[in-house]
Amino acid sequence: MTAPASATPDAIKTAPRSHSWALVGIFWIMALSVLTIAQGLIVPIITAMMLALIFSPVRRAMDGFGLPSGVSAAIILLTLVGVIGTLGYFVSGAVQDRLTDIPQMVQEVGDKLKELTGTVQPVMEATEQIQDITTQKPATNVVTVREPGFMANFTDNVAVMFGQVVICLTLAFFLIASGDLFYEKLVQVMPTLKDKRRALAVARTIENQLSAYLLTITVINFALGVAIGLTMWALGMPDPILFAIAGFLLNYIPYIGAMAGTGISFLVALVTFDSATAALVPAACYLALTSFEGQFVTPVMVGRRLKLNAVVVFVSFALWAWLWSFMGMLLSTPMLLTMKVVSDNVPGMAGFGKFLADRDDLSRSDRRILKFIFRRDVPLNKRRDAKSAADDDASPVPNLPA
Repeated sequence: MTAPASATPDAIKTAPRSHSWALVGIFWIMALSVLTIAQGLIVPIITAMMLALIFSPVRRAMDGFGLPSGVSAAIILLTLVGVIGTLGYFVSGAVQDRLTDIPQMVQEVGDKLKELTGTVQPVMEATEQIQDITTQKPATNVVTVREPGFMANFTDNVAVMFGQVVICLTLAFFLIASGDLFYEKLVQVMPTLKDKRRALAVARTIENQLSAYLLTITVINFALGVAIGLTMWALGMPDPILFAIAGFLLNYIPYIGAMAGTGISFLVALVTFDSATAALVPAACYLALTSFEGQFVTPVMVGRRLKLNAVVVFVSFALWAWLWSFMGMLLSTPMLLTMKVVSDNVPGMAGFGKFLADRDDLSRSDRRILKFIFRRDVPLNKRRDAKSAADDDASPVPNLPA
């Protein structure tokens, strides 16, 4: 009998690599499954941690006046609940009125869109014909199975949301009231004085950057919401308070929030004003305010160091919206920013932080390398050789042609 052929070196190298990729795939599938199944528990925990980061500077300032951390946490959360409750009281009536007017608003929007395009009428006629066909009574008897009504589903959702809010506020209270307990535990677990100092410096830098960013963005979004509300009131739009709150919340979602707010403003203006041309003014004002905030206010107050890659922001938004719906939309950017700040301050993760960041100024050598690699008159093998030589830290950058 012939002896079995021994495995080639390439096969030996490929097997462990394929196994590692399989393990990575299994890990991500399990992680996404856990995030989806445990949404009701994970979302309140992450929200509470974000609240603790936002209000940590406020708690330290209150500690400076001699207040205990527990009292400071109670005052902060009661104030937060009071503000949200007051806004909810004024908004609930307007939202209820708008919900009852949705069928009429849809019809009016369709009529106004006819002024902008002439292709809507054939679609509406086809829709009416389909409705006439589907509403014809069949010759046979039909058994109708009633599903749970809207009020039953709404009651169940309210109970679930109330439980999540209680968990979030309770955990946020303990996190804020604990003060610097995390730093004390960090000092205890580190073995040497050098490790203690390094760990404390990294942890404090992460907390300072995150809390400063989240608190600053919250203030900016509040000011933007007030500006949007006043602008919509001046233009004669209905329910300017709703626009103010929508502008405040949507601005936590970079790029996508501004587009969504502009679209909502245009649709509501279509119903409010007589002409479709006049409806463009509120949408243009909304877009102008958010653009001014994004291009001038936020870079000055926050700095471009914490700017995120637009593609990564969109992918993160789509992923968390798919997993956690509306709360995933709101938490996607703060969680992405947390990952970036941690990557920037933890040794060995700087490359991942640069991937998440917006476009930075390249060094002179990097610009020359990119310019050389993407030249069409240079063969591909020479491009690779130039890149490999440039990536070698021990050798200087090759003298690339201009």
